[in-house]
Amino acid sequence: MPLDIESMSGLKPEYISEISSLARGIFESDAQNREHLIEKLIREVSPRLDDEKLSEDFLAAVAVFFDTAFTYISSRKIQRYNDLYQFLRIINHLPILEHSSFYNQTVELLKPYFEKDAGYTKLFDRLQLLYLYSEIGDGDAAMRLADELSAQVNPDQLFFYVMFQLSKTNIFSARGDIESKIRLLLDLVTRVWDEGRPEATLFLMTNWMFSLPWFKASKYYKVLLSNLYCKICAEECLNTAKVGYELFLLDDKQVPPTQKMLYYQDLIKFHETILNSRQLHSLHFFAGNYLSGFQEQFHDSIRSFKASNYFLHKCWQRLIEISAYLRAHSEPKDYKLSMRYVEAKFMRLSNQTSLRNNSYVENLQMNFQKIEELYREVGELSLTDQLSGQRNRRFMDNNLMPILALAARHNDPVCFSIIDIDVFKTVNDEYGHVAGDYILKSLGEMLSKSFRQSDVIVRYGGDEFLVVLFNTDPLHCEEMMESFRRKVEQRVFEHEQKQIQITVSIGAYCENFPGNVKLKDLNYYINMADVALYKAKEAGRNTVFVRI
Repeated sequence: MPLDIESMSGLKPEYISEISSLARGIFESDAQNREHLIEKLIREVSPRLDDEKLSEDFLAAVAVFFDTAFTYISSRKIQRYNDLYQFLRIINHLPILEHSSFYNQTVELLKPYFEKDAGYTKLFDRLQLLYLYSEIGDGDAAMRLADELSAQVNPDQLFFYVMFQLSKTNIFSARGDIESKIRLLLDLVTRVWDEGRPEATLFLMTNWMFSLPWFKASKYYKVLLSNLYCKICAEECLNTAKVGYELFLLDDKQVPPTQKMLYYQDLIKFHETILNSRQLHSLHFFAGNYLSGFQEQFHDSIRSFKASNYFLHKCWQRLIEISAYLRAHSEPKDYKLSMRYVEAKFMRLSNQTSLRNNSYVENLQMNFQKIEELYREVGELSLTDQLSGQRNRRFMDNNLMPILALAARHNDPVCFSIIDIDVFKTVNDEYGHVAGDYILKSLGEMLSKSFRQSDVIVRYGGDEFLVVLFNTDPLHCEEMMESFRRKVEQRVFEHEQKQIQITVSIGAYCENFPGNVKLKDLNYYINMADVALYKAKEAGRNTVFVRI
């Protein structure tokens, strides 16, 4: 049952009424009166934030302000599929690249801009760069780019304007410029409200509250979140996920683990594109640790740890994509400086990986009856791609060169083949990522059945597999790859009563290792196979090209 913020606060009724009127007035007033109210709010708030210890009355007043605003906004009809609301969900997954799951949706949402002026494509790229700078914490680069873009972005370009102002909000937060941040946020919130988008307005207001560390420590924060969650939890949407996840993040004194498990169970029902990989990793990692304390739920604990590992891998992928995007769109000097911030994120993610692995191992040790079987699984987790069941890049980097050296010493021919699913992005776009993952898993099973145990199969990239065939000449390699290509072409994959057909392109390079030929770097052989794959794609896809 929702708690009454006003009765908790101990503020005088007339002061509560004044604050509530101020909160509602910001949304209800015309432009001139609104500006007056915003200035009044800034005058009230800014000086108090300079105090070392914030008074209880001030914290209570902030709580009443947000509670009134949340109640007022959420009383309006919410449209879950509003275009700006969908765009805000996409921002949670930047950068948007051509192979991203959100690429087609982003292009569709921004189509009116792109059709109007081709320059908007470059502007969106620059705004992505700005947002990423602000996200990784490179405030200097972000501020320089914000100054450059300020003349190019205006409120008429609503999507771009929101993205631009959210980035500036992060910059002002990092610099401690509270007054500029409040003025910018209220300008942005009221503009979005005036556009008739209450769901996006609520998103921005909750973002604002989430960004106040001094308020998070107050007794009102959890109550505000809980009250808002009760109002909106019937909808499986971005705002519900955001508020539920924020409740989940509260410390154990405020939200005990049993209650966190209830939030976890609610949140994992959401489509995975609503929450990002970092949030999903955190949820599953918590569940794995929590369930490990119950002997009868041991298998559920293992499943949660595996899920956390999957989303942790997605976090690594996104960080790599951010690094690649910065390299492609930044000036060399800015890129070099920004790498310090990216490296810090890599270190934090590495620590999370170690923490996750340690927790997993401790869980296994507690269940000593299955220790032998599950220790093997710990090793497999580090060397095996969890989705396809094939070896991963770590296995390739650490183990393949010694095997190649042995083959070269015995002058055994080795063929390197890269198998790539043709236009795999269309599978994800048409049938969803769960279907795409099913295809990759099924393809991994087909590969295991189609090649010898002595051959090495590696999931090399998103939809690419590397197959290394030992003691195999080019002719035999071509026959084996052609046979596999036909199997894929002829198979109908069935997922959730939908029939999906795919094709693959295969490029192969064969090395005979005659005499005392010096063994080259592994990347050389893979690059040669990659060139052959390009030839197969160039020939019209669904074909095999072997290069000798």
